[in-house]
Amino acid sequence: MHEIIREADYRKRIGKSAGTAFLFFGKEDYLKAAALRATREAICPDPSFAVFNDIAIDALDFEPDRLLDAMTPPPMMADERLIVLRGFDFTAMRAAEVDALLEALSALPEYPYNTVIVSVAAGALDEGYLPKRPSATLKKLATVLEPVRFETPSDARLAVWAGKHFAHHGVRVSQEDCAFLVSFVGQSMFVLANEIEKLSYYALSTGKDHITAADIRTVAVPVVAADAFALSNAILAGRSRDALDALAVMKFERIEPTVVLAELSRTLSDMQAVRILLDAGRTIREAADVLKLHEYKAGLLAKAATRTEPARLARAVRLSAEADATLKRASGDYGAIERLICAL
Repeated sequence: MHEIIREADYRKRIGKSAGTAFLFFGKEDYLKAAALRATREAICPDPSFAVFNDIAIDALDFEPDRLLDAMTPPPMMADERLIVLRGFDFTAMRAAEVDALLEALSALPEYPYNTVIVSVAAGALDEGYLPKRPSATLKKLATVLEPVRFETPSDARLAVWAGKHFAHHGVRVSQEDCAFLVSFVGQSMFVLANEIEKLSYYALSTGKDHITAADIRTVAVPVVAADAFALSNAILAGRSRDALDALAVMKFERIEPTVVLAELSRTLSDMQAVRILLDAGRTIREAADVLKLHEYKAGLLAKAATRTEPARLARAVRLSAEADATLKRASGDYGAIERLICAL
């Protein structure tokens, strides 16, 4: 098993790791995106050759042969090529699918001009109990991939980071008020970046060059998790405002509407399936085995499903399927998802 390294250690290797496959995992997706951007700038500085040297493969389109086809040709007018695999949910993948991915990646030494990054969103990999007890899945992945863990910075570090970002926009904020911002909107760096930009424009538009805690309370949105699980929980609980706020964060992250709705529909369907099995007397472990889910994820789904009336959950599943059909027939915007949220 390769040793798990930190983001800072990875950054020292950017542009010097051709022939290596990395696994980006951990809670902070903003830092993963920043590391990917820095890697892209180092390996593919000329955008005119990006079509040859900057390859992205989504999990929905992944096949081992497609990865091998991407690795085989030499880079165009450059020394290296970047291949990014994204969208994998290792809590839902079968063992055979993980094995197929690793088998394809094991061919990388034959094509040493490639840097491959498998970027996993927060919550899509059971990490185990790090640093001492990684999960079986993480151990397996680390036999081929070098794992890079992106941890959420401490509140103190986030406050310093927020102050620098405010300064970049030409706005002054005390460290005390930066710390308050972190406590008010949460630790997600995507959310913080969005709120910092919004607060900065608010201040500058009113002729001010500084932000106070009162401004933060007036303008910023209180903490809300931005993922399909949080979105589905807010929908089922009838918290339309929270659901729309979570969707707004997904928009900011530029997650495609089809991907958002697919994840939402799958989460709601899995919740309903887990609820049916629990009502039939199955344990969470048995439900996980039947549905081919990781037991940890099945437990989270069970906790959410048992807080919701079966009829409401069934209606949410039906409406999400209808919204999915609408989205596929129409142009790809977020309108179908917003209507789904408001209909429940």
